[in-house]
Amino acid sequence: MFDERTALKIRLEQLADSEIRILQEFRHERDKIMQRLRELDESSDQQMSKAAPKTINVGKSKKMHAAALSILQKKLEPVKGTDIQSFVEEETGFKVANITTFMNTIQRRFPEVRKLDRGLYIYEKE
Repeated sequence: MFDERTALKIRLEQLADSEIRILQEFRHERDKIMQRLRELDESSDQQMSKAAPKTINVGKSKKMHAAALSILQKKLEPVKGTDIQSFVEEETGFKVANITTFMNTIQRRFPEVRKLDRGLYIYEKE
């Protein structure tokens, strides 16, 4: 005979089975997420160690800027960018990768330095 009590017992067993299955699914998803987080951490650690040698040498920039300013201050007429580049490289031993970008940085830091024409720079005391 099938009564309410038997039906409730069967439903309780079904709930227990469902509960176990759902917990297993959650556990499985949690493991997958943790594994992916570990992978991301490892890749970011590798990228950080690769990026470490690319530190900016502030002293290098200051030396290069000082050399460029000194040639501009010594000469009273406009100086070609290529002349500034070769002078900076001779004085400091550091290569100027892009003279236009280099001089734009100097112009931002030192308003006395002005670009007259294409590739010509001058130091003007105010």
